[in-house]
Amino acid sequence: MRFYFKVLLLLVFSCQDDIQTNNPTFQGLRHGDYVWKSTARTATVQSTGVFNISGSDGYGTMVISLPDFSIGTFTLGPGKSPTVTYTENNVTYSTQNIGNEYPVYVSDGEVTIVSIDVVNKTITGSFYFNSYDESGFNYMNFSEGVFFKVPYIEL
Repeated sequence: MRFYFKVLLLLVFSCQDDIQTNNPTFQGLRHGDYVWKSTARTATVQSTGVFNISGSDGYGTMVISLPDFSIGTFTLGPGKSPTVTYTENNVTYSTQNIGNEYPVYVSDGEVTIVSIDVVNKTITGSFYFNSYDESGFNYMNFSEGVFFKVPYIEL
């Protein structure tokens, strides 16, 4: 747990300018060279405990869905309950899909929640993932992802 907190601190401070001017933030590095930053974001906790965070930059929309609203690391991949989808140009990429082409064959990744502020109702964490569209021939990769002090509501 301590290791993940240190990693998040490194991410937070390495993106310090962005976070200072865009508090809260939900962003990641798409395909290693494009900073995707949501301009609109929502986070909800359902009565069943399922947690969803979604954001859009006006072109692409990401949804992170976790089965449990708790601090910890959630592993992504086909058949696993935690899921990330990213939709752009009417194509949806999901960590539930399996790839058929190079460079990655299996969808994978992690979402880590490092803090939940129940007083101010905000959540902070990090993520990375590889995903495929339904055909398995097109992939989407995000690294260095962070959601910082994103407000959530309980349904």
